[in-house]
Amino acid sequence: MDERDMMRMLQSDVVIPQIVQQKADTAFEKIRESNTNTENSRRKLRMRKRGITILVAATVLALGGITALAAYQNWSRSLSEDLQISEEQKETLQEEGAVAFAMQSQVQNGVTVTAQQSITDNYFAHLSFRVEGYDLPKDDQGNYAEPCFEQINITVDGGSDYNMYGSFYDGLVTGPNGRAVYADGSPIDYDAPGSLARYVREDGSLEYLMTLYNEKRGYFLNKEICIEFENLGTVYKTEYKKEHEVTGKWNFQWNLQGSDSRKEYTLNAPLGDTGATVIKAEISPISMHVEYHFPYQEYVETGFDQDGNTIESTQFVEAPPIAGVQLKDGTIYQYLCDGGSEGYCEDDKNTYVATYANDRIIDTDEVAYLIFRKKIDGLYSESDFYLISVN
Repeated sequence: MDERDMMRMLQSDVVIPQIVQQKADTAFEKIRESNTNTENSRRKLRMRKRGITILVAATVLALGGITALAAYQNWSRSLSEDLQISEEQKETLQEEGAVAFAMQSQVQNGVTVTAQQSITDNYFAHLSFRVEGYDLPKDDQGNYAEPCFEQINITVDGGSDYNMYGSFYDGLVTGPNGRAVYADGSPIDYDAPGSLARYVREDGSLEYLMTLYNEKRGYFLNKEICIEFENLGTVYKTEYKKEHEVTGKWNFQWNLQGSDSRKEYTLNAPLGDTGATVIKAEISPISMHVEYHFPYQEYVETGFDQDGNTIESTQFVEAPPIAGVQLKDGTIYQYLCDGGSEGYCEDDKNTYVATYANDRIIDTDEVAYLIFRKKIDGLYSESDFYLISVN
């Protein structure tokens, strides 16, 4: 399946295919092996928009040679597009202290990487990096290869108790109906040969976006982050390619700052006859955190291994997933939830918790309803949702 076919499938189903989720779960499982405190067998990580990158063990990084740029507040264009942030929202986020401008650059073998900024709340931190001087190769049809760092080392406050997903920004964002659209508004030609991605900006630069996540409230606030990128090349079918590699290490360190600004609601809202009751919700411009009363249930799932033998696995029943919000003006964001996790607390089999990054910045004062899905897969209409008022 090429990228156009995959995009058509995403357009028609408006859900992540199971194989993609399985690959994400596999990558997250590797993360969990080195971060055993963040996840347990009763929580499931979900990846939505950006791909999984290589996550490596925590290391305290040497930061010699960083050039501190002028401390002007220059927003990352790609991060602004990716999170669909308005100028008014930028101002609000800065006033609340959610934004930190790193503005540090390092040059290795002719390639300049600049740590631009971060946007942080209680559970998530979005980060942006600009890459200049890298000649991204093209194929015979004139399509750019997918850029990739070979390795990324990250510590937060000296530790690695987090999960991460990230990739080079490709110009595609989520439209109001859940379909991918170009951020500049230009139409997508699904019949055009090659990749749909637009990695290279008009000035020849690239931007790498990443999101860090931890389910512990306030984990990232006012924490020092250290990041090292090592070697820049391309990736094809998950395999890192060295043919066009630029070797080097680019190191950065800054304080994430961040804001705990949020709307918090105590609720008692049953979700139909599912047995799940929403008891608490936190909404920030950056993320949503929801708690349900939903006693733990298990079921046995049957499948086949690579040799055709029947295998069984025990899974827990998932609560109706949080999908998004409806605003007071009637606007519905039913595909708002990006990466995050959901499942049971370690010592409580009655409380089900879902925490997700928003795929765009929202004005929490304008939220009227939380939207929960009645089903997991397929296309959605208004009858496929539970609406829970927060007013």
